[in-house]
Amino acid sequence: MNFKRYKHFFMKRYWILIMAGMATACNQPTQQSGHEADTIHPAAVETAPVTDSTTLIQPGKRIGITVIQANADSLIKIIGKPDFSDAAMGTYLNTWYARHTDGIYQTSIFSQRNMGGPDEAITHVKSVYVTSHAFRTTNGLGPGTQMSTIQNLYTLQHTGTFVKDKDSLDLYEDLKSGISFEAGKDGICRGVLVYAPEDSGAARRSVHSDWTFVAKK
Repeated sequence: MNFKRYKHFFMKRYWILIMAGMATACNQPTQQSGHEADTIHPAAVETAPVTDSTTLIQPGKRIGITVIQANADSLIKIIGKPDFSDAAMGTYLNTWYARHTDGIYQTSIFSQRNMGGPDEAITHVKSVYVTSHAFRTTNGLGPGTQMSTIQNLYTLQHTGTFVKDKDSLDLYEDLKSGISFEAGKDGICRGVLVYAPEDSGAARRSVHSDWTFVAKK
């Protein structure tokens, strides 16, 4: 096998495995919402702190290998074709779904071109979102953590709720730090969104194409 082709194939599979947080993973159909795991994982999960950069959540900076302001096009070449894409006026939302042994996990990257700027050709990452329990902050917080634990370490503001049928996800953001958390009705974190500190546009831009956001008054 050609070495360059083999290396490219390996990197794509490696990233998909990391997103799923297990030894085997596969992409799911576009119509999956990525929130089926909300009902499949009713219990909170507390894990040890993460130091591996490939699964590390750093508020305001990165989740795994996806770094805020990085070239999204280069990342997609590594990750592979998204399961869902939406683009309009220089903005792009790309989503991947990976099946774990007991659920479906979502990774979404929102990116944007600096239209009319000298770097217009580059699509910059503005936010990255994950639901897999594999991703953790240095102090062990992430999807699956009790929100009461997260609230002890972040200054959170409840900005609104995502609604779909009878299900809902409350959104809590720490805009200064550059991180937001979604919580289910059971008070457990379901997803984490990272963006540049004070970037309210990225913080409040939905990564859920089939959910309605109701802002808190």
